[in-house]
Amino acid sequence: MGVGRLIVYLENGNVAHTSDPDLEALEICLFEGIAVAEGADPRGALGCDPDATDAEVGRALFRTITAHDLERIGTLELDPDAARHPSVRPPTAVAADPSFLGRLSATGSAELSVERIDDMATLLAVLRAGSRQQRRAALERVGERIGDRRLLHTDSVRSAIQTLLELRDVELGYELARAREQLSGARGREARQEHERWKRLSQRIEGQIRAYWDGQSNVEPIHVLPGDQRALLLLRVGELSDMVAHHISAIIEGSDGGVPLESRIGLLASLRYATDARLVPALVSVIEAQRGALVARAARVLGGIDDARVHPALSERFERSFVLEERLALAGALAMHGDHRGLAEVRASLEEDQPQLLLQALEAMETLGSSENTQLVAKFIDHPDVVIATQAARTTGRIGDGRALDELAARYDATTVPALRAAIEDSLSAIAARMELRGEEVAPIDWSEVGDKPAPRKGSRDSLSAIAFGWHHYFMGRLWLLLGRSTWAVARFESAAARRQGWASPLIGIGMAFARREQYALALPAFRRALEVDRPRIERNPILVRAMAKSFLHRAEQVEREGRDDVARGLVGEVLTLDLRRAPGTVRFELKRKHDVLRREEHDDVHSAA
Repeated sequence: MGVGRLIVYLENGNVAHTSDPDLEALEICLFEGIAVAEGADPRGALGCDPDATDAEVGRALFRTITAHDLERIGTLELDPDAARHPSVRPPTAVAADPSFLGRLSATGSAELSVERIDDMATLLAVLRAGSRQQRRAALERVGERIGDRRLLHTDSVRSAIQTLLELRDVELGYELARAREQLSGARGREARQEHERWKRLSQRIEGQIRAYWDGQSNVEPIHVLPGDQRALLLLRVGELSDMVAHHISAIIEGSDGGVPLESRIGLLASLRYATDARLVPALVSVIEAQRGALVARAARVLGGIDDARVHPALSERFERSFVLEERLALAGALAMHGDHRGLAEVRASLEEDQPQLLLQALEAMETLGSSENTQLVAKFIDHPDVVIATQAARTTGRIGDGRALDELAARYDATTVPALRAAIEDSLSAIAARMELRGEEVAPIDWSEVGDKPAPRKGSRDSLSAIAFGWHHYFMGRLWLLLGRSTWAVARFESAAARRQGWASPLIGIGMAFARREQYALALPAFRRALEVDRPRIERNPILVRAMAKSFLHRAEQVEREGRDDVARGLVGEVLTLDLRRAPGTVRFELKRKHDVLRREEHDDVHSAA
């Protein structure tokens, strides 16, 4: 009988409290029968009525002995080293961080915890510079402060609202969505509308899952979702019903019977920032019984879940794993739980510069790194692969060493890759916030001196007639779009673009028209031409950058289904060079996940060919 049933049994019964029952005799009566001992009747010792039936006496015996055993369990003292699995070493001791962030607790009633901070400036600094758990707690605290009507019109709340609107951290996607729902105005309405879209999607998926398990459908519904919709669904995995959570757990474990290995790996990657403890048993079963990419991705999910079962499972697997990909992911996940035993191995991987594992090592160093690792990480900001370079910039910001400010600023000026510039900008802000929390003076960054400069116009200016006819064709194109004549609208936009060289608006109109009709192959050329003419305009407009990023993503999914992985890899790599901070977090997350999957497939193909 399980512990839970024992407790229910005790709560529903009335355990007789005797002065000093003969437990040995009672145990004999329980296990061998009431009439075993000659002339002994346990009714008196149990406080039962003399006329009580044998069944009632048996239940009283069970309750009394179980209550005594549970009381003894509560008083036993166990040696932690003796209780630990022989293959699991104790957590590696690291030098304690005496700074404010090092001592700040993300949860709990400790004196120095995020829940006790009332100063909004401090909360916003933690939101930029803290660990993932600290940032999540700070964001929840900021949401509470914004919801306080007494503080609604104060300068601190206005600053917090502005920060919420500007924050683009994919790791905090769920918390950001919830906080933005409390805002007024267009951004608040947009966040609430997204929540409604999630509700409709989750209800539809729940019905499809029920049909799948009832045998009415042989198509697993989450697997066939477009990437951005799957990311939107799993963004709020903690709010999904138990049935959907159990379905996701079945796919993770491989007990659904129909989902291939690659789809299980993809689902685990989509759950990267999930915090739902209902997934822990399935994730633990994966890292206990599987190998390779499944274990690595399951470990990354477990690292962000605050549950007592996580650390023992991660540490046990780390000690018996021999696959380097697994060990790097496990090391990063363990560091999120305060265990830095994998630091030496991650550092060695970066020093050896192993191309196929470089991205994983940099990601692990986000939680493992300290100031002594800054230079080792920062050298990869010059890497030719934009994804690796941006991850190196992000990791440098998470380490938070103020000595890296000058080097990051210099590389910010030197690079022409928008995605890298965006990553360096976020890292500079994170380091400045950490220095502020340490009480150090931070030189303000004059962003007007760096960044995108308007490109000089080449050639002669457009004539007045060209301008007039260009606007005429452009407005006619807009009119045809309103009337639903997309083909005629595109023709007008092309005429407008031909009249005026270097004018982005008609090209954007063409791209948006094709994107709305889900003709992504036709939308890409228009977006590419518009990016060549006026890239900052697209990157700084949330509506345009969302349409452009989704066009690249969905086109990559289409060609991948056709078996052209190289083309899909090129499309994802191309869009990831742009500044996508204003694109929806679900789209950015799915692009990064798709890039990782395609990179892994490329590495597997090369390895098998060799």
